[in-house]
Amino acid sequence: IYTLSLHDALPDLSSGINAEYGNYGLFSKQYLGDKMILLNDPDRVKKDGELAFVSALWFWMTPQSPKPSCHDALVGNWVPTEKDLKCGRKPGFGVTINIVNGGVECNHKPMKSKTFHRVETYKLFCKKLGTTPGANLNCETQQQFAAFCG
Repeated sequence: IYTLSLHDALPDLSSGINAEYGNYGLFSKQYLGDKMILLNDPDRVKKDGELAFVSALWFWMTPQSPKPSCHDALVGNWVPTEKDLKCGRKPGFGVTINIVNGGVECNHKPMKSKTFHRVETYKLFCKKLGTTPGANLNCETQQQFAAFCG
């Protein structure tokens, strides 16, 4: 039996790698007016439920070049460039995994256990919501957005 676990399904946006790449700095600047507030205290997101919710929504909706927003990638607003297609990136849930955690989870065959559970959780939510998950559910053949795909 597959057990639904939000811990397995959702990324940890408070991890050092995300702070290093600027998610916390960008969000902190836009929402709190100073990028250093969350860079100096990333645990504040874990401790403040409202801040955690708003930061997750901000991350989901905000494109960070060269990445589209997760929302746009999932609902079909994002149109892949020629480079995206060469790198195996196509609209669907798989590219949202790439946007969130591509350097760790994508371009691995077979797909990592964490990625498999993320996809299965997404499919479970789709089923419970009475919708279909669509195509391109994983990122095992996708290069991360920072990759050169000649």
